[in-house]
Amino acid sequence: MTNKILIFTILLVSAIACKKAEVTKKSDVCNLTIADSSALHPKHQLFSSILKKYQEKGLPGVAIMIEDENGVWMGSAGKADLKAGTDFKPCTVAKVASITKMMFAAAVMQLREQGKVNLDDKISKWLDADIIKNVENADQATIRDLLQHSTGIFDIITDSDFYLAVLNQPNKKWTGEELIKFAYNKPKTMDYQANATKGSYSNTNTLLLSMCIESITGVGHHEYMRQLVINKVGMNNTYYQSHEELTSQTAQGYYDLYNNGTIVNVSNLVTGSGNGYGGIYSNVIDLHKFMRALFIEKTLVNQASLDIMTTFISDDDFSELGVGLLRQGYGIHKGVGHSGRDLGYSGGAHYYPTKNNRIFVNLVNYGTNGETKLRKVFYDMRDEFAKELTNY
Repeated sequence: MTNKILIFTILLVSAIACKKAEVTKKSDVCNLTIADSSALHPKHQLFSSILKKYQEKGLPGVAIMIEDENGVWMGSAGKADLKAGTDFKPCTVAKVASITKMMFAAAVMQLREQGKVNLDDKISKWLDADIIKNVENADQATIRDLLQHSTGIFDIITDSDFYLAVLNQPNKKWTGEELIKFAYNKPKTMDYQANATKGSYSNTNTLLLSMCIESITGVGHHEYMRQLVINKVGMNNTYYQSHEELTSQTAQGYYDLYNNGTIVNVSNLVTGSGNGYGGIYSNVIDLHKFMRALFIEKTLVNQASLDIMTTFISDDDFSELGVGLLRQGYGIHKGVGHSGRDLGYSGGAHYYPTKNNRIFVNLVNYGTNGETKLRKVFYDMRDEFAKELTNY
């Protein structure tokens, strides 16, 4: 959803020039720190067979965590590090990509509840005049628009110059001010409309949001991510690259770079992490904690904030855009949460309010933004689990 096939042509050209980055270190074996009663779940054999089927179809490593009225089930298959032979487990940490946006939104809504952020402020109130002048639609957009992708602002992730820059400097800790320049004088994706009923997903929105929050509060947005979300929920195996060092238990990320059936380790290709639109590394256990805190226990944001977040506008046949959330799926029971796609990693975390408040979290150390055979394998796996959860 976030990237174009063009990106992978660029990857092909520039991958050789990339220096190694922190994710390339060997993945150590992690150990579960929670009780696992998955074998007692009535669908244990079914879920295990689905997991095994898709891992055997080529996914390097995968972990799943499900909560339904029968309890919690978790399982995993494959390798976190193919070369080292390290198993991918439910405790294995992997890049969650755009799921970061949902976590960031939860922090922003808490700042709103504290009276520090006004969702209807125009971003021109908080950002440098050069940014407003050079980014189309920025002069009209509000904080709420950024959260709901209703700005029509160009997505830097689709820009070839952006990829050439970040892929050739994978260890660079990019600032928002540096990254936003890749959106300068680029075409808008739609005309701006106040109270839009249709949006256009753009990573630039969350990049700008991180810059706004830092201007409004005078504090790095990553500090709020740690304080108001990660620590508050007790996500003890969650890290925000590039603001925090990653654990040695981080899974390697893979992709069929040459589209010939051979997957390549692309963990060293870091795409501007830590600027709101991506950068969180976590595991399915921590993500499940987050989903429960946000949607069921409601210990992250209050009901008024959750009502705002779950106001949706259209995007495409699979997704609708909420305020920091996505509603995704087929049939009458759709999952509310967020999906994540980045180089070498994919995943999703969704809550099903119309299906007994079930939760489905998945992480795979394979990138699915480009057209490869394993992309369909991942989507088929995701959809089969979702069908079992929602009976569609």
